[in-house]
Amino acid sequence: MKRIVKHELIEVIVPAKSTATRFQLPDAQNLRNVQTWGIQIYYKDIVPYSVISGFPVIDKQSFQLSFLTLQNYAGREFDKQSPLAKYQTIENNVASGSSEENTASIQEKDFKNLIGQKINFPKSWIDVVSPIGTTLDTPVVFLISVYYTDKGETFSQTSFDQKH
Repeated sequence: MKRIVKHELIEVIVPAKSTATRFQLPDAQNLRNVQTWGIQIYYKDIVPYSVISGFPVIDKQSFQLSFLTLQNYAGREFDKQSPLAKYQTIENNVASGSSEENTASIQEKDFKNLIGQKINFPKSWIDVVSPIGTTLDTPVVFLISVYYTDKGETFSQTSFDQKH
């Protein structure tokens, strides 16, 4: 039987003029006590604006200087200060060369899967090397896709094999 993997889009807001260097992940009701199978984090060259708040997504430079710490429900940090680039599997290739060759492309790289960890999202956070909100006139967001299995619906009940 195939596992049903669902998707939840969450955002971590960096307020304008903020001097903070740590930002907690939100408490999303659908992500409580579920098995997590993958995380994808975006920067503005991939997704310019958040569909949730409409705020701009962080730039690539800030993205590359940011780190994610994930904590489980036992209070253990099982993925501590991982570069966000570890969770960025889509690459926006800026083209160069003549106008005929100048075609930008977005490519999917290898997918960094998790193995069903139960992440306590409100106890997990993003650290940045230096404050990124101090010069901003508007908030920006870390935009995060989470792929998970719902605790009440672990496996698909149908298959192409089962013909009536």
